[in-house]
Amino acid sequence: MTSNIAEALNSANLAARETPVTTLMECLRAQMQEWTYNNRKDAQKCTTRLTPSSEKKLIGNYVQSLRLTVKPANQNMFEVIDEDRTRIVNLTEKTCTCNRFQKDEMPCNHAVAVMKDLNINTYNYCAQYYTSKAWLQTYEETKDTRLET
Repeated sequence: MTSNIAEALNSANLAARETPVTTLMECLRAQMQEWTYNNRKDAQKCTTRLTPSSEKKLIGNYVQSLRLTVKPANQNMFEVIDEDRTRIVNLTEKTCTCNRFQKDEMPCNHAVAVMKDLNINTYNYCAQYYTSKAWLQTYEETKDTRLET
């Protein structure tokens, strides 16, 4: 992630890199301000429960889950069969043996298959930071904290 930001800043400020350091810093500050403003506008327009990229990922996991077979082991553990591979999903611990459920903190396709069979809302198993609300809070406008005299 860090290198992507650095690469984006480098490509956006090619001409500014040849200027004195104070001019370069002002260009970088202005670029970050513009990006933050645009991200705030996008977050304010968002009408889905999750951010657009998170929503897309969850839908992709749903589509992949359609070809999976679910076999319950008990109330919280399930065997999910995908052709010749078997995964174990534990809904209580929010884990899957593919490790994506616990790493991403979003239901993987195996967990979505289980939730689909049990008619459970997959959104309840997504981490809070994937929500549109969290996205909007990330880009909240800053408050002017200067002291008035």
